[in-house]
Amino acid sequence: MDSLRPSPILQFNPNQIQEVRKLFNYDDIKRLEQDLNTFEAWIAKQNHFLVKSFDRNYLERLLIASKGSVEIAKKRLDKLCSFRRALPEFLTKFDMKNEFIPKKKWCHTSIMPKPTADHYRVLVTRVHDPEATDFVDFMHYYRFCIAMLDYMFNRDYNAGYEVVFDTRNYTLGVVSKLNPLAMRKAVSIYLEAVSLRLKYLHVISGSKLFDAILSILKQAMTEKLTHRIVVHDSLESLHKYISPEVLPADYGGKEKCLKDLFEATLEELCTDENIQHLKESEKAKTDESHRITLKFDEEYLGMPGSFKTLCVD
Repeated sequence: MDSLRPSPILQFNPNQIQEVRKLFNYDDIKRLEQDLNTFEAWIAKQNHFLVKSFDRNYLERLLIASKGSVEIAKKRLDKLCSFRRALPEFLTKFDMKNEFIPKKKWCHTSIMPKPTADHYRVLVTRVHDPEATDFVDFMHYYRFCIAMLDYMFNRDYNAGYEVVFDTRNYTLGVVSKLNPLAMRKAVSIYLEAVSLRLKYLHVISGSKLFDAILSILKQAMTEKLTHRIVVHDSLESLHKYISPEVLPADYGGKEKCLKDLFEATLEELCTDENIQHLKESEKAKTDESHRITLKFDEEYLGMPGSFKTLCVD
């Protein structure tokens, strides 16, 4: 990958590809090419993959999200294909032009156009109308985030993400719709399959139910990731971590307001090109009846083989 395609919703830092590669020891392009070749060779041998040909730029981004580990990238791709089969309600049959109309009425979620100085992308999400009658559950929210992250894997090249989760408008009605099991599934998809590399989860407090919200969030995350939660009681506190240059106007920043950014993001996700890309991506599933179960070979030696069982009396 030599350059990034222009995007109406994304801006890039100078030399962003090269700078991000350096962060994960890929400043040597030969090492990157070697790892990509190894990755592609492994994919070709996976009998349970229904699709064995992936865009090389996508695989490169997956290696970056895996901190340059081919083994971690393998597991994440395997999980993504497996989750499309096991959790189709999250990952398949996207109707971009229609299914997110109800979400617009109660929640705004968007990627910020400018990356941070260290090449992270900021995602901001907020409930703007907790009384919206179309608000049934968070499934449309989870699916929108998955579609948005899929777009980012196709068009961006970042070091990871910082997520701003604004809870100030959360009411009892909103919290009652936060199903911990569904949230746990969504978080597993984001982090383990879609490969959202999380630097910090910034949670803006202000709701009377904040303690309950924070408890549900922590239930959905691993103990390691809970240490990346940063609670803010003001926008000034948030600005100590994220520059106002990157944030929306209604968060004390210099970008457009979050509503306008969300509208622009949704419009871009609804282009014919992106819709076709999503449809093609959905084909990458697994057929578990063809999975080779030699876990020792795959995970520890990285190659197929046969081993005798040692019996000890």
